[in-house]
Amino acid sequence: MKLFHTSPNEISTITSAGRFGSFLFFSARIYTVTAGEAVVYSLEIDDDSIVEAGRLFYHEDAARLQPLVDELAARLGIDEDDAEALIGESKSVFDLDGVEGDLGEMSWDVQTITARAAGILGFRGVAVSDESGTSYLIDMAGREGELERV
Repeated sequence: MKLFHTSPNEISTITSAGRFGSFLFFSARIYTVTAGEAVVYSLEIDDDSIVEAGRLFYHEDAARLQPLVDELAARLGIDEDDAEALIGESKSVFDLDGVEGDLGEMSWDVQTITARAAGILGFRGVAVSDESGTSYLIDMAGREGELERV
């Protein structure tokens, strides 16, 4: 599968310091999210290394995701069922009652946890839904050389 990542800056090193850790967002088509100049990268990745968010809790090792469910439930003050639904994308933070704060920021935090869940299950990335349709969060730690500038 060929995916594309758009960055406002050239990428030389992937760190885990940002909101999404070592995961970068990719799309099946070239997209632009910056108002100024952008650098576009492509990545060839095996389809089998990506899991759909909605399939995470159907995996044979899904019990290994419990610490992430507990973490999200505690962070948002919600029950485990809602936390699991958020990670698996059957619910959105916008669907929850009584959750306070910036819901947009929370939805990004949930996407990060969803990506971490994919990693725990042995996948390199996860397909998530967002305003652009399907996006892919792919772990790029130590894999900068796989990015090809378009």
